[in-house]
Amino acid sequence: MIPQETIEQIRQATDIVDLISGFIRLRKRGRNYLALCPFHTERTASFSVSPDKQIFHCFGCGKGGNVFSFLMEHERMSFVEAVKELAQRANIIIREEKGSDFKRDLIERISYANQVAVEYFQKTLKLDKFKIVLEDYLKGKRNITSESIETFRLGLAGDEWEGLLRHAKRKDISEDEMVRAGLAIYNEEKKSRYDRFRQRLMIPIYNLSGKPIAFGGRTLKKDEPAKYINSPETPLYRKGYILYGLSESKDQIRKSNFAYVVEGYFDLISLWQAGIKNVVASSGTAFTLQQARLLGRFAEEVYLFFDSDSAGEKAALKSVDVLYDAGLEVKIISYPKGEDPDSLASKYGSDKIEELRKEALGFIPFRLKNIYVTKSGIIDREKLVKEFQLIGNKIGDTTRRTLFFDEAADEMGLNQAIFQTQIQPPRTGTDAAGNSQTQQKFNPVESGLLSLLFHSPGSIDEVFEKISSDDFDSKALGRLYSAMIDQYRVAGNIEARALIDAAGDEKLKQLIARIAALEWPADQIESETAAHARLIIENKKVAVRNRLQLQLSQAEAKGDREKADTILDELKGYGIDYK
Repeated sequence: MIPQETIEQIRQATDIVDLISGFIRLRKRGRNYLALCPFHTERTASFSVSPDKQIFHCFGCGKGGNVFSFLMEHERMSFVEAVKELAQRANIIIREEKGSDFKRDLIERISYANQVAVEYFQKTLKLDKFKIVLEDYLKGKRNITSESIETFRLGLAGDEWEGLLRHAKRKDISEDEMVRAGLAIYNEEKKSRYDRFRQRLMIPIYNLSGKPIAFGGRTLKKDEPAKYINSPETPLYRKGYILYGLSESKDQIRKSNFAYVVEGYFDLISLWQAGIKNVVASSGTAFTLQQARLLGRFAEEVYLFFDSDSAGEKAALKSVDVLYDAGLEVKIISYPKGEDPDSLASKYGSDKIEELRKEALGFIPFRLKNIYVTKSGIIDREKLVKEFQLIGNKIGDTTRRTLFFDEAADEMGLNQAIFQTQIQPPRTGTDAAGNSQTQQKFNPVESGLLSLLFHSPGSIDEVFEKISSDDFDSKALGRLYSAMIDQYRVAGNIEARALIDAAGDEKLKQLIARIAALEWPADQIESETAAHARLIIENKKVAVRNRLQLQLSQAEAKGDREKADTILDELKGYGIDYK
């Protein structure tokens, strides 16, 4: 087990704004920072980060917490893995207490298995028997330098059926864990397991924290029908949420505020070698909305740099709607037939690519570049209108959608009204599972008082003296209030991020973040605290009076005079005289 004082030291050494800004683009708003939430689909920023309280909270989906919570949710880490990650960033050495029986959870085991696989594939690539792959194919045919091989940790899966499985066993990883990590396959008929990847060049795929979570495997056999195979989805890897190369390029993308988007792994590596570091790869598929929003956290503009053949253009067109929906300006780079981003970078370097970027067209001009719209017939123009309608209707933001149709109408020489006939209302926000977002409703007086207590240390003693956790209608808020009392009695203050650490379940952690994220005008905090406390006390009195009045009626109906007199005495304490 990691000592609690070490966890606290790590938490104190980590600034939540610095941490989260490494994953999403934050904008200063007053004392806090705002961003589009990385945990659900939204169009208006509702994700708030408080540097004062060192917490985050999304007012849209309700997720919230501290630095550990963010890494656990965003990077799908266990708590211990998040603690170790932040300890490494802060140069804090963790000394686990002796006698602990700690076992890494599934996600941490999968992460470990992927790390072991990376090292195994790297060593295999450097074996003498595979020198032809390293020297002739990678360095010769693909022009990949030794530096890039190390940067992207390229490796090789050999021709053995169980080579990685045997290596993993020596590293204390079971065959079942290798199957769960997507690195091995279970044969139901033979009741055996074997390596998923064989005779393939291995490209590790990383999350934003730089941890390997999956692999792409490029075949080395000419007659192999599957040129590439990728890891299956695991608890650690969801393909539609990852962009290859973003872990290495995110800082440069944020700095330049635009990104090149290429199709393949080697396209990206070639651009990187040419000095272009603000680049990601879609891995040959159209963007998902989650990937587009991920990229939108770091840039405002994307340049689609896909192959110039028809398949490449189709891939570009399929990505446009979600990129626009994510708030990104979309431009498409054109270049001569017979070339591709890989060859252009290798032959001509960054100057040529920058020249092509400056000549890039917006999506609509690109789509119409070889079409003489005014000379086209009604049917051809109708097809174009419907194509633009289909794309535009998927853009959720009303203003953005209207501007898209304005540009389409202008480029086609048509009245904008023609695009309005099939416009759909914007979609509602959804979480990663596609569910509509709803939040539990709380009594605003009760939740307001708790939020005020995070801001008004001068009122805490008086409030705790007059109000108990039983005075809250909401059991969840009553639990939080009790936790606040306990923390105050031990530590002498109320701190949201420490409460989050101590919370026993995820719902309570998110409730703490939600309550603590509420803001109040500084000059009204003391008066509002007193007012909210008074209302809760009065509400409690009303509830007690109502209960006693009901009991009084029941006692009188039964003729129980003694009990009725006792209840009347209690009622007098609440300001009611029945004589």
